[in-house]
Amino acid sequence: MCSGAGPIDVELAERLKGKKYKCKKCGATFEAVGKHPMCPTCESEDVVEV
Repeated sequence: MCSGAGPIDVELAERLKGKKYKCKKCGATFEAVGKHPMCPTCESEDVVEV
């Protein structure tokens, strides 16, 4: 059973800090977490870590 919404575990949030990326298609810069980041602006997966 779900315990409901509560405060985010600060230690977990610190470990999930995103890496910075730049989109090769539209030039947007953003932070993402995960192995396959996607540009939030144009949804391209053609990105590079900066």
